[in-house]
Amino acid sequence: MLKTSRRRFLFYGINSVLTCSLTGCGTILYPERRGQPSGPLDWKIVGLDSIGLLFFFIPGVIAFAVDFINGTIYLPTYEYGEYGMTDQNNQDAKLRSVSIPPNRISTAEISEVVSKHSGRKVILLPGEYETQPIKSIDEFWSVEREMNGQS
Repeated sequence: MLKTSRRRFLFYGINSVLTCSLTGCGTILYPERRGQPSGPLDWKIVGLDSIGLLFFFIPGVIAFAVDFINGTIYLPTYEYGEYGMTDQNNQDAKLRSVSIPPNRISTAEISEVVSKHSGRKVILLPGEYETQPIKSIDEFWSVEREMNGQS
């Protein structure tokens, strides 16, 4: 009886440690980042992987390796300037109004239309963007500054 209980405990313990060590924090927290190219490091993920490195050296090293290999340790492009960042030179750009029929309005449709017209890949993730109605395209920059707290 005692051997079976000890074996089961050992089996589940080793299984838990291996499962935790073979996945990095970025891979668990941000699975949508898998496969992205290298860029600026996400210091939250580096910090979490470092905690694993401090307490359990081998699993921490594996967590770093997994996050680097998967690309989940890097900030996604939209967080460091691919789009969504305000640049004074952007205000000189000519804005274009594009209409989408009301029966086709969806996040995916808006992403597709903006990507097509801007020449950049745009991904609208829930909770990662804000919207604000405007009456005309002329109001865009003032509303954009207001939303970014630059009034």
